[in-house]
Amino acid sequence: MCHHLKIMAPRTKPTTKTNLEDLPVWPEQVIGGKFVPILQQQLDELRRRDDSTHGNRQLFLDDVFVAYLLAFFNPTIRSLRTLEDFSQTRQVQKHLSIAKLCRSTFSDFNRLADPERLAPLLNALREQLGRKEAGTKQAGDTLSQLLKQTIAVDGTFLPAVAEVTWAVHCNNQQQTRRWRARLDVHLAVDSWVPELIVVPDAGQSESDSAAAQVQAGRLYLYDRGFSAYELINAHYQWQDNQKQPKSQFVIRYKPAGGNAPTLVETQARALREEDRAAGVSSDQVGRFRSSNSSRHNILDVELREVLIEYTDQGERKVLRLITNLLDVPAAVIAQLYKYRWQIEMFFRWLKCFGNFNHLISHQREGVLLHFYVAVIATMLMYLHTGYRPSKYLFVLLGQVATGSATWDEILPILRERERQRDLERQSAAKRRAKKKS
Repeated sequence: MCHHLKIMAPRTKPTTKTNLEDLPVWPEQVIGGKFVPILQQQLDELRRRDDSTHGNRQLFLDDVFVAYLLAFFNPTIRSLRTLEDFSQTRQVQKHLSIAKLCRSTFSDFNRLADPERLAPLLNALREQLGRKEAGTKQAGDTLSQLLKQTIAVDGTFLPAVAEVTWAVHCNNQQQTRRWRARLDVHLAVDSWVPELIVVPDAGQSESDSAAAQVQAGRLYLYDRGFSAYELINAHYQWQDNQKQPKSQFVIRYKPAGGNAPTLVETQARALREEDRAAGVSSDQVGRFRSSNSSRHNILDVELREVLIEYTDQGERKVLRLITNLLDVPAAVIAQLYKYRWQIEMFFRWLKCFGNFNHLISHQREGVLLHFYVAVIATMLMYLHTGYRPSKYLFVLLGQVATGSATWDEILPILRERERQRDLERQSAAKRRAKKKS
């Protein structure tokens, strides 16, 4: 799968087929085992590096990765204790090089884990996804082109305990003290694959964390928790004594007034029929003003404000979007922001079916390692099914994970659903082309 990784001899298995038959069987259907042989070459490379640097180690990253990968697809595996029991079953032992994943050793390993060592595996899968995308005919309209570079950014909180030093405390609706740990994710909306995972420091805001991770040539979608001047500044760089955008963004802001800034020196833009059809009620460009001298450089940035009217449970509301996309129709910006909800869907999948409704590890490195595995599992779903992750795939995989269906049962359903979606996209493209003509 990865041409630049050295091919190693298979890992030594602790058991033979004869004594495998003597091991207990996990009572629920075990999902995801077919992915382990696909990754064998990369797993062998992980073992080679462990052997060369930690010759006396009792537990190795390749075995931990396999255990976490299977746990991702099997929601009954929800703690180190169940992982220990799970590791001794017939279904898992054929993939491990150790007879048992001891809970205490596992816990110690999570404190020493280096998730970045999985980067070559992630890159190998991304290369395959890139080849798959290159062979797929892509639509050429403005929205489709923008989506290829669009990243949805958000954070999600996970239940934690006080011993999690990087967690934060908060009050829930009952005003009781609880601890939560936050994960910040940058999700590529065109492929549903996370491109960046960050475990922020305690007290680090979402906007500060996002500002430190802005990359050139991307288009970022942010919710209103990210409305900060510092984050806007992070999308620009000095060039020829002028501030030039290095990346683009769409940020949801609260209505102007109070602690939400007002756009000044504005110039209204005419609305087209397509804009009004998308709910756009106002489109104007201007600048933000700040009384804070440390933020004066934001005054040299031209920004655009697009207001979108919508109805929520019978109540009329206005969505305020601030962006540096100055040359695309307002309707495209309205449509573009809708894709930010894909990251909400991804978080929902993780918490419901990916064992992230609570933390298996309470160490920062262990949590990040677990999340890396979730990203790899998402890529494998894409490569195995031939369809990019979507809400339909996640719902169907949820049925598999709960034992309501099998892989073989969901694939025909998924193929038919994707066929219908392709027809819908083609029909929509024809309607857009007809309007333009």
